[in-house]
Amino acid sequence: MKNLELKQIDYKTAMSVIVEKHYLHRKCPCSIAFGLFYKEDLVGVIVFGKPSSYTLCEGIAGKDESKNVIEFNRLWVCDTMPKNTESWFTSRAIKQCPFEIIVSFADTEQGHIGYIYQATNWLYCGESKRQRYFRLKDNSNNEGGTEYRRRERMPKVKIIEQYGEEYVEEYYSSLKHRYIYFNADKRRKRELLKKLKYKIQKYPKFSEKE
Repeated sequence: MKNLELKQIDYKTAMSVIVEKHYLHRKCPCSIAFGLFYKEDLVGVIVFGKPSSYTLCEGIAGKDESKNVIEFNRLWVCDTMPKNTESWFTSRAIKQCPFEIIVSFADTEQGHIGYIYQATNWLYCGESKRQRYFRLKDNSNNEGGTEYRRRERMPKVKIIEQYGEEYVEEYYSSLKHRYIYFNADKRRKRELLKKLKYKIQKYPKFSEKE
């Protein structure tokens, strides 16, 4: 697209934009980030980060390939940009990403189905399992009122000891559509496809796009 330029950006720049403009408004793991510039103005950010879950990294193509896994975990593009800017930006950022296995999720709770991944030829591998978390209720004595989250494998008793049982509640994450992209040449893609532990499925569809 005319007057658009892709550049690698530092962590501080990426997070400042993501926290302010992305709908989640929070930081995320960041191994490498790219900015989309239109006539020197930053109009888009993409962040790739190492997943914190070893089960996710090993679950895609096995333990031997776990170090090759990265998550496409944030995408923001200014609303004033043309319709196909997100897919243009995504495809070019992927080419500069130094990891071979890229995973990303479309959150059904946000009404997302993953059309950006479908437009850029990712593999659809079904929905991820719900995860159980613990958090503090709004009327808890947690300083600043920030949410405190722990996965099920973390000891709930310690959370209760610190904040009191009456302030701790559990909840489940929303269902997310799982997409995987093999960022490699044809020979390597064939090799990774043989190792893929998920079943490739047809793209999900909504009557209206995101």
